[in-house]
Amino acid sequence: MNPRVLADLRKFLKIADHTPGRLRLKVDLAVLRHPSAAQLRALTPETWPGLRGTRFDVFTSTLTLDYDPAVLPGELFEELLAAPDEAQAVRIAARLCGVAPV
Repeated sequence: MNPRVLADLRKFLKIADHTPGRLRLKVDLAVLRHPSAAQLRALTPETWPGLRGTRFDVFTSTLTLDYDPAVLPGELFEELLAAPDEAQAVRIAARLCGVAPV
């Protein structure tokens, strides 16, 4: 997963429910007009280490991420979505993705 894309798409996501290992996000469907929206659909355990699986419910507009909390610290998801600016969001997203900031 590209940290910059994750940081950029954060404005379309809101936490609906979060327990360690499972994050349910409310998705603003305006994200579909964003050029990087396809990358949300491409989230898989192969593209994001620590991710166990995803489910999107079109009726409730929610995206559920099942993840390994030993690999992906859950508090970073909350920090990412609350980040006040793009630079901080990219730094947090990079930590979540396990890469150097881009």
